[in-house]
Formats: sequence, C-alpha cells, structure tokens
Amino acid sequence: MVIAVLASRAQAHEVSSCAWYFVAFSFDTTLGVSIAILFHKAAVRWAKQQAAHQQLDDMTWQTAIAECGSYGDPPSFTRFYIQLAEFSIAVIVGRVICGSLVILTRSILIHVAAVLDHVFRGHPTALLYFVMVMCPLCMNLVQALVQDAVLKFRKDGKSSPKIQQSLESDTQHLLSPRNASAGGTSQQTRSSPVTDARNIQQV
Repeated sequence: MVIAVLASRAQAHEVSSCAWYFVAFSFDTTLGVSIAILFHKAAVRWAKQQAAHQQLDDMTWQTAIAECGSYGDPPSFTRFYIQLAEFSIAVIVGRVICGSLVILTRSILIHVAAVLDHVFRGHPTALLYFVMVMCPLCMNLVQALVQDAVLKFRKDGKSSPKIQQSLESDTQHLLSPRNASAGGTSQQTRSSPVTDARNIQQV
C-alpha cells in the first residue's frame, strides 16, 4: 500500500491509486516472494555448510536454520523462533528490493496501471472489488502454497552430526550379532508350539 501511494504521487498522469496498488501487489507476490526465497535458500545453504564444517550440535542457531521446518523431538520453541526470524529477515529484504524497483521503474509501470484503469473505466466499484478482493485472494493463495513448499522439512539425509550419530548407533545395534542371535532364538521360541502339536498328533 505504501509503495502504491508513493508511486502514484510521483507521477503527474491521471492513474488511480487502485491501479497502482494492483501493480505493486503483483510485483510483491511474484518478484518479492522470489527474492525472499532466494535469500532464504542462500541462508539455509550457508547454515548447512557451517554445521557440516564445524560439526555443530542441535542447539546452535546455524543447525536450526539448516534444518528448516524441523523443530526437534520434542518440538523446541527456540528452533521455531530462530527459523521465524531468519525467514522474516529474508521477506523484509525481498520487499525492500521489490518496492525500490517499483519506484525506480514507475515511468514504465504507469502504462500497466493505465491499462487497468482503461479496462474498468466507468466501473469504479468493479475495479475496487477486483483490486482489493479478487487479486489478493488468488495471489495470496498461490503465495501461501509456494512458501509452504519451500519451508517444509525434507529428509535429505543431511541432518546434524548428532542425529546422524544416533541413527548410525541404532543401526549398528540392530545389526549386531547378539541381536541377530536373539532374533533367531525368538523365532525358535515362536515355532515351538507348532512342534509340540505335531508331536502330540504323532502320539
């Protein structure tokens, strides 16, 4: 809204604020979201490199950012707030860059706003409904789906060293000879009632 007001005041042409809001909002939900995702992915990649090189544990903020979407077991509010702060910073940076581009290119974007005014000429209520209801509803829905897909936790096999060590120790424990022999004994124990029944029938 602020970007739309600034862009409309900087132009002498007769273009409505609703048309400028549509232009600014469209840029925000397309270019702004894309820039925010790029900064977020760069931060996650950097955090993964730091966690891998320094072998950090699960309590560090680098590990919390590297494992985006995972809040631990049991869930930790600390990890959630760290990830929230990281993505909020990425979103703010994306919005600032996007708003600056809208203001710098307003001499070109004014033609897009003028086309929208021309389409809804004589129908200000329809323009207001399109800009303030239909456009935000559809674009925010797509934006939410995209951000959910980006922020969702994926098990890519690159967990923190502590989690990897825990998984490796559990695997070695299950595959140890002692557990294998215990498994064979349990199978024999389970089959012993069948053997007893056969012996009774033979008698």
